[in-house]
Amino acid sequence: PAVYSTADITVSNATLTANNSEAVVVEGQNSVALVDCDATGNMSGTYNGDADENIHNVMIYQSMSGDAEVGRSSFSMTGGSLTSLSGDMIYVTNTDCDISLSGVELTLANDKLLTIEGNSSSRGWGTAGANGANVNFTANAQVLTGDIIVDTISTLNMTMSGGTAFTGTINVVENEAGGTAVEDNVVLTIDEGCTWTLTGDCTLTSLTNNGTIEFNGCTITLADGTVLSE
Repeated sequence: PAVYSTADITVSNATLTANNSEAVVVEGQNSVALVDCDATGNMSGTYNGDADENIHNVMIYQSMSGDAEVGRSSFSMTGGSLTSLSGDMIYVTNTDCDISLSGVELTLANDKLLTIEGNSSSRGWGTAGANGANVNFTANAQVLTGDIIVDTISTLNMTMSGGTAFTGTINVVENEAGGTAVEDNVVLTIDEGCTWTLTGDCTLTSLTNNGTIEFNGCTITLADGTVLSE
């Protein structure tokens, strides 16, 4: 990776390029803050050829190797650009973290903006079925596109603010290892002046909407069974 953090790292006004890896990795109780940077990643393959693991551009995780203390991670970007040439834009597993994006130009390699899920544990990243992630995600004055996936052993608390416009879907999916589902998988808050444009049906735990939702014929199903539509 252009930046691999087992500390608290801030980078400003830089061009960061990883030709054969993720752009950024944050491990454990550590942080990366990018300010007016242009970061590009191009992860070429899975770890040691393990097809069970994810391909991604930004990875936030806990390896359990002892390199980093267990705790809340942080990844923030203000201004600049984040480009993925391969895989999901952001992947979070086996950790708790805060993610903040503000005024960042995003270029996705596929349709996955954010994947929050447990992993196979083949690399020792926790125990399969109990190694999900818990994410607080704030998007401020941000244009977002793509899909957000949260598995049943993970959580996402997402806030759209500052005129953020999101075009895509949010869905809860089953944990592949059959782990015990947790409550409040996806809690979404849309502030005034923000817009969510759906590109498919969505599933959330709960929704606080003070902005605008463009349903485009799609639905939002909440945990209590409520189905929202135009």
